[in-house]
Amino acid sequence: MNNIIRLQVLWIDDEWEIQKDLIGEAEHSGIDLHPAESHEEGMEILVSKPGFFNAVILDAKVKFKKDSQKADLNGLRASRDRLIEINQTQYLPSFIFTGQPDYLDNDIFRESYGDFFVKGSDNRRLYQAIKEATSKSEEMKARKEYPEAFICFDKGILNSNSKSLFIEIANNLRLEDYRKKNINVQRDFLESIFHALNDSIPCIPSFCFPNGRPNQEWCTIFMEDRAVRDNHGNSEKLNKPIPKDIKGAFRKLKESTDGYSHLSDEDLVKAPFIANTYTILEVLVWLPVFIEEHYKNFI
Repeated sequence: MNNIIRLQVLWIDDEWEIQKDLIGEAEHSGIDLHPAESHEEGMEILVSKPGFFNAVILDAKVKFKKDSQKADLNGLRASRDRLIEINQTQYLPSFIFTGQPDYLDNDIFRESYGDFFVKGSDNRRLYQAIKEATSKSEEMKARKEYPEAFICFDKGILNSNSKSLFIEIANNLRLEDYRKKNINVQRDFLESIFHALNDSIPCIPSFCFPNGRPNQEWCTIFMEDRAVRDNHGNSEKLNKPIPKDIKGAFRKLKESTDGYSHLSDEDLVKAPFIANTYTILEVLVWLPVFIEEHYKNFI
């Protein structure tokens, strides 16, 4: 399996179309560039794909709005300010990449916006800087440790909220943070799998989600390929082959994440947390295979 981590980078530059060669060049360095012509368009793309991008490249002079007639510093300033806000809750490094000759030796520009990279001469240095910066993120640390687990997220089987929960779980394991409150994160992650198997993928029947929340017992029974009855006495069954270890994994996660409600959030539950994490990994490795075989048209 190809476990090379590719970086997804938003590139805001109103003249990106005349620099298309840069997209191919970056691809050879393991970086996929997603272009936008203005600050406005770039921020719309960023919002529409939460948790997708690993970094952002900004041109020094760029259009503020899609229909702006000229490119200037207003677009850069607006993007920089928005990224400062975003970085208060998530790590998203940004880099200024310019070919504007009037900024190359401009000390005021450098003092205001920091170091920058020059188009043409600094391309390789930019790619390396992106790799170094993104390697510090919690997601990259988790991806390097558990690359197969991220297939579910990269294929869109599980959403960005699920990915954030898994990253939190993986990094709590790395930091040896075994407090009971992190068992709650594992419970939330299990619920996110059940939601995905009902909402975007028509697997678990909707009656298993009274008031929009998964009934974990009913969802678990269904994923064990056993019949589940609704309130009217009608029953449904998955009727698809589920390996015994995966049936056991769903049951283990359901019972374990339910079993410590009597403890305080700060109590230590080392063995259950570790066991649950590796059980989650088993499910994440199995799930894409199951979806590809039975629900391929929904991803």
